Amino acid sequence: MSWDWAHFKGEGWLSHTKRAAKFSGLLLLAGLAMLLHMVIPFWQQPERLQAKCLGKDLCCAAEKREE
Repeated sequence: MSWDWAHFKGEGWLSHTKRAAKFSGLLLLAGLAMLLHMVIPFWQQPERLQAKCLGKDLCCAAEKREE
């Protein structure tokens, strides 16, 4: 089985490389965010960002939308 170089012919090598680098960077940032999340767990988040407050805000917004 050989490498198929035709998978980026439609967009060009440079564009393909830029897009791949962007996705790689985003994946690395996501990994760093997960490591940070292990150090700063959910219960140390500001109260406004906790799940209970977000759920309450979403319910209030949905009720206002129904009116």
